[in-house]
Amino acid sequence: MTRASYNSPRRQQAAAATREAIIEAALELFACQGYARTTVAQIAEAARVAANTVYTSVGGKPHLLAAITESGTGDPDVAETLTAVARTSDPAEVIRLTAAGTRQVNERRAKAVAVLLDSAQADPAAAEMLQVTVRYYRETLGTLAGRLEDLGAVQSPDLNRAADVFWYLFGWTSWRTLITDLGWSWDAAEQWLAQRGIDALLRQRTP
Repeated sequence: MTRASYNSPRRQQAAAATREAIIEAALELFACQGYARTTVAQIAEAARVAANTVYTSVGGKPHLLAAITESGTGDPDVAETLTAVARTSDPAEVIRLTAAGTRQVNERRAKAVAVLLDSAQADPAAAEMLQVTVRYYRETLGTLAGRLEDLGAVQSPDLNRAADVFWYLFGWTSWRTLITDLGWSWDAAEQWLAQRGIDALLRQRTP
């Protein structure tokens, strides 16, 4: 075994740790002082690396924002929610699982969501990333809402409405309004939004 091959895994781990530290530093600074006002030099200082390391490990500010955003689209809770919804045969449980799943992602990634939404107002690249992320989020919710059609809870002509209701209730805006603006707890928000979804889409099916 050569020295190069022996050191390769260790170097890869160190590089991955450095990249993670840079992304975390960028997220904290973007959240605290805004995307536009944050410099790569500040990110490098917070991550305790050279500015050039920021560029070679991740890239400039748009690349850093993309890395923050991409970690959300690959969130394991999304796959778990899709799997759980596919297994249930109870339409009300579909809605409750959707509320729980989106709550978990939004709770854990509230800071990253705020950064993306705020950055989109200041940078065209960020605005484009926001559009891509919104499309992914809406498509995922559309898939979850589609389970209601599979179970006969909504008819095909009403599926688009069901998907719109899912986006209205379980998209970023409702979570941010209830949690950030109104000071609700995450538990209270999850329960309330789930019940609103059941009322809106399954009212005629419930006693």
